[in-house]
Amino acid sequence: MGAETVEEIKQTASTTNEKSLLALLRLANLQFSPKITGALLERYCPALEALFEATDKELAEIPDLDLQAHHVVRLRDSAYIPTASQRRWLERPDTALLWKGHPNYPTALLDIYDPPAILFLQGSCRKFDPTSVAIVGSRHATPYGTHVAERIARELAAYGILVISGGARGIDAATHRGVLEKKGRTLAVLGCGPDVAYPREHRSLFQAIAQQGALVSEYPPGTQPEAWRFPARNRIISGLAQAVLVVEAPINSGALITARYALEQGRSVLAVPGDINRPASAGTNALLKEGAIVVTETGDVLYALGLTALAAKPRQPALDFDTGQPNTPNTSHLNELQRKLVESLSLTPRHIDQIAQEVQRSVAEVSTEMTLLELSGFVQRLPGNTYVRGQSL
Repeated sequence: MGAETVEEIKQTASTTNEKSLLALLRLANLQFSPKITGALLERYCPALEALFEATDKELAEIPDLDLQAHHVVRLRDSAYIPTASQRRWLERPDTALLWKGHPNYPTALLDIYDPPAILFLQGSCRKFDPTSVAIVGSRHATPYGTHVAERIARELAAYGILVISGGARGIDAATHRGVLEKKGRTLAVLGCGPDVAYPREHRSLFQAIAQQGALVSEYPPGTQPEAWRFPARNRIISGLAQAVLVVEAPINSGALITARYALEQGRSVLAVPGDINRPASAGTNALLKEGAIVVTETGDVLYALGLTALAAKPRQPALDFDTGQPNTPNTSHLNELQRKLVESLSLTPRHIDQIAQEVQRSVAEVSTEMTLLELSGFVQRLPGNTYVRGQSL
């Protein structure tokens, strides 16, 4: 990202008067296709308010515009005039409205198919950084996938790289958390309005993202999430990034849609290998068979971004992809049984009966030690009396 804040973006667009901004918002409310919206913008910006007074003949004369009767009806319908809440959103100091032709519209999106004509931003936004990577994956992530996404995102943020994801549950949320933990910069591209928290439990996460980056959407404030919007927004996630890393995804995952968009857009596609016995990894392993770049450490992502000098620097220990942890965990201060218990765990859940059998101790004794390890953060208990390795190693 460059030096411009949201307020400076608004100052850059000071020649666009309030009426034109409200006209832009009204045009976005119509939710025409990006192609139609873009053609109307090209014809009428910056005096966009004239669009809503245009005659049928004037509209028919716009090149490459295929307006149907229902489009014209919507243009003339006052129901799409910005609401009071949308006006308040636009007046906030941390919001911005970008359109094709705006000096801060991301140039990376201009060379993709069907680029969004208008973008809504909320946060401490700056100009979009060309050095960026998108990390995506399953909403139903395993502990392994969550840990890997969070770690790689955290390490990329430490290098000052902009990290993009979709704000969804699972891998997306882990990605954003990893960046936020390192005080890095992250964008969440949403499938709803920038003021809508979806899922609801991510409200505080979105607030934190806005403080260190931005929430981005092609949908105007107040737009509720609908299933069809999310595949459409994936082209923006991949379009903004130099490379797309798929951490964990089943065969029918939306993350694979993002990967396909990335290929069409000429972006690099990377994938983390996963357990061949788990459906959660079937999509990522399929990508690797099709030629995606293998990622087993953050340096692999840096090489894919062309940052060979950074990648050549000393790295963190490589991930052990059975445990999802560095290969050399420090358990020296634990007693012998506790070390055995920790070393028996990975990020794949194991039942306490299986663990007790492996370490040749009673379930009662193992349960007591597991409670102590859980309090110390070395293990995490999951539903069904199963355990995975914790984050303290």
